[in-house]
Amino acid sequence: MSENHIAEDVLEGYVMARLSEAEVVPVEEHLLICQRCRERVAWLDDLVDSIRSAARAPQRFGIKRQD
Repeated sequence: MSENHIAEDVLEGYVMARLSEAEVVPVEEHLLICQRCRERVAWLDDLVDSIRSAARAPQRFGIKRQD
């Protein structure tokens, strides 16, 4: 953590569920007391949801991906 906030890469790992249980505990403890980091997590979570929705969009409209 830098300047009493969680590093961006750690928040990203948290949102993407890529942290170990040992890493998650201090993040969640910090989020209990830090509005700024909670807001960042919410923003990242929305971003991830948008990306996942966009990735599914072609399938919803019957568009085949060309790899």
